[in-house]
Amino acid sequence: MKLIVTTPFGGYQIGEEITDPAAVAAVLTSDQAAYVTQVAVDLPPKK
Repeated sequence: MKLIVTTPFGGYQIGEEITDPAAVAAVLTSDQAAYVTQVAVDLPPKK
């Protein structure tokens, strides 16, 4: 899972992606969780 920033906070700008698992977990367990949208990670296409 990744996060897309919808409201700027803590050095992140609107539209920025947060993909580091530790950063994702930290944001989701903080007050800043309201400033992001969760997005499923794109899976590689089947061959």
